[in-house]
Amino acid sequence: MTILTPEEGAAGPTPASDPPRSREWRVGAIIFLGVLAMALLYASFLIIWPFMTAVLLGAILVILTFPIFRRVRIRLRGRSEWSAAIMLVGITFLLFVPALILSILLVQQANTVIENLQSGDAQATLRRIDISSRLEFIRRIAPNFDPASISPERLILPAIQRIPGWVARHGAAVLGGLAGLVIGFFLVLLSSYFFYVHGEAIVRELTELSPLPNRYDREFVAKFRDVVDATFRGQIMTALAQGFATGIGLAIAHVPGAGFWGAVAAILSLLPMVGAAVVWVPATIFLYISSTMGDRPLWHAVFLTIWGVGPVSLIDNVVRPWAMQGKAQLPAIPLLFAVLGGLQAFGFVGLVIGPLVFSLLMTILDIYKRAFAARTVATVPAPGG
Repeated sequence: MTILTPEEGAAGPTPASDPPRSREWRVGAIIFLGVLAMALLYASFLIIWPFMTAVLLGAILVILTFPIFRRVRIRLRGRSEWSAAIMLVGITFLLFVPALILSILLVQQANTVIENLQSGDAQATLRRIDISSRLEFIRRIAPNFDPASISPERLILPAIQRIPGWVARHGAAVLGGLAGLVIGFFLVLLSSYFFYVHGEAIVRELTELSPLPNRYDREFVAKFRDVVDATFRGQIMTALAQGFATGIGLAIAHVPGAGFWGAVAAILSLLPMVGAAVVWVPATIFLYISSTMGDRPLWHAVFLTIWGVGPVSLIDNVVRPWAMQGKAQLPAIPLLFAVLGGLQAFGFVGLVIGPLVFSLLMTILDIYKRAFAARTVATVPAPGG
């Protein structure tokens, strides 16, 4: 018979005296904490979802500029808060102010384009374009086809005449969208400040929580940084280069509103298998038609054709590989789905976030594949063992 001392009796049985009960409580505690953590994570996700775009853009901005932030922090003797504030001021003046000025210039260019389209000369030119007589041969194949139904006078002129009414109806929405952009940019700055100050601590915490070996954690962090940098530079720099080249070509060919159409080409260049050709090909066709009617010299159309097929189209094969610097990139078809899905999920910034998510997924699969292959090799017995 075991006699307990008063101290032992007051303390109760030791953990070793009832190991099954201890293990049951431990498993139950793990399950309870796991379910509670998942519920809280889901609630946190619902709370942060309306601001997910600003958070992701802030994180991407910090990843791209963190080397500069680190140098600023060294000069300020480790004061992260002041370094982050200086970075945000620099970002505001280097990104927001030029973007605001560019937006004002593009609005002016858009007004010029609308005025030119609504001018009597442009409408008279559209009425003079005789497509119907050139498409009469289609009647032999499709007798019910009416060539006049696709004439510019029926397709383009009504749309041009509705532009002032559309602007009047949606003017308040446009102003509200501009206010939303300002608020969104402020949220991006707040997210960037948080990641500048606490980003390294967040990475350390995630590394400690990760079940992967340390070498894979370090590799994933490095891959994540490389993918963000390469995807952002590959997409954005290529689009800017194509938009700039398209705008120059349109300006040389004396196309009205060349700057505005160059900006449109830059946006469309983010879409794979679409690109700037959506802008310069119709402009070239218009110049050829205008030259046949004697309104413009032929060299305008010839130059824009050569410029579009040459420099504008080759930029995608020159700038993108240089910007990616040999890093892995998505094939064209997965990239198309990534861009379209990103647009659907995140709006305009999904043009960059969609390919980034797909690239990170490929990175994770590659790390898992190599980890599994290494473990398989390690478990295979040596010959003769």
